[in-house]
Amino acid sequence: MSTTNDPATQVVTACRALAARGCDTGIGGHVSIRDPERREFWINSFDKTLGEMTADDVVKLDHDGNNVLNDREVSLGYEFHAGIYDQRQDVNAIVHTHGFWVTALASLARPLKMRHNLCTLFHEEQVMSPDDSFASIGAALGQASTIIIPWHGAITVDRSIGRAAALHATLEDMAKLDVTLEGTEAPELPEEIRPKLRKLVDEMAGYLEQTWDLMQRQAERYVHV
Repeated sequence: MSTTNDPATQVVTACRALAARGCDTGIGGHVSIRDPERREFWINSFDKTLGEMTADDVVKLDHDGNNVLNDREVSLGYEFHAGIYDQRQDVNAIVHTHGFWVTALASLARPLKMRHNLCTLFHEEQVMSPDDSFASIGAALGQASTIIIPWHGAITVDRSIGRAAALHATLEDMAKLDVTLEGTEAPELPEEIRPKLRKLVDEMAGYLEQTWDLMQRQAERYVHV
């Protein structure tokens, strides 16, 4: 997992890793980490792409949206980060992007189809929200890890920044597969084998942890162009 416990560094690593994985399509994506001691969270600023982020581009907000660290601009989407942290005490990190394939899936206004064993990470873990306001997201979220916002993008949440970022990168990959197969007769995985495959991929193989290790290496090599 992460080689540093500094939250600002972890936010930057996740941003750059997501960019390296193709989730960076312009201004607007955001990554946050909960402060376990205060009702606050670290999040990247709004005026740069994910791939451009440095430690100087990380801000810290309280749950009312006040910047307690510097005067950098933040996305209006901070609202759902604060709301999710208030609603879900098990969530310590949140990722939101408009990655090309995630957005293509969102534009179909439907959940991800189960067409690969890695898709089972989202089995009974994805919900649809009509927009990115917390009023909508909070009502839909429940205990899910993934929120798809039609014609917009997606959000992933988890207990650590590594898992939330790796889950998001996996969603981008699986969305590419799903959208590419749209209009074909490609079958979905049988319902009865999905829980077993999910346990194998996540709990036994540690896929998200392994993917986060890979993403950190990719972030180190990433050069924004």
